[in-house]
Amino acid sequence: MITNYKTENIRSCKYTFRLGEIFRHTSVDLVDVSQERFPQLTEISLPYVLQPGEFVIGRTIEELDTPLDLMSIYAASSLSIRIGLNILSGGINDPGYRGNAIFGIHNVSQNKIKLFYGMELLHTAFLELKGKAIPVQTRYMGGKIL
Repeated sequence: MITNYKTENIRSCKYTFRLGEIFRHTSVDLVDVSQERFPQLTEISLPYVLQPGEFVIGRTIEELDTPLDLMSIYAASSLSIRIGLNILSGGINDPGYRGNAIFGIHNVSQNKIKLFYGMELLHTAFLELKGKAIPVQTRYMGGKIL
């Protein structure tokens, strides 16, 4: 169900994901989802110092292969909140999703914050589903960023 996991990150009711990669949007005149006009992404090497107000996209080290009888909910780690990072996630991992967790990292503090490989920024808690789930079909399957 989770590959590349760290045993110590399995807790009583959650798993703590680790940061594996980060990406920055390129500047474009207009993002228009209806026309599939998205910014390009550039991978940034870790470690990286995130400036106040800066936003990047993170991808976890861990990969999910979610069974059809489970879903999970994402939430920021308390460390993230305490140091001034706003972690933006889709909030829900659908049954049948395969790939890395993708999340936004926004520095809402007045301080520079060092991001590093393996940094624990995001939790997930799994919930058992009753009844028949419809497997997710998404363009982001496999941990695609855009």
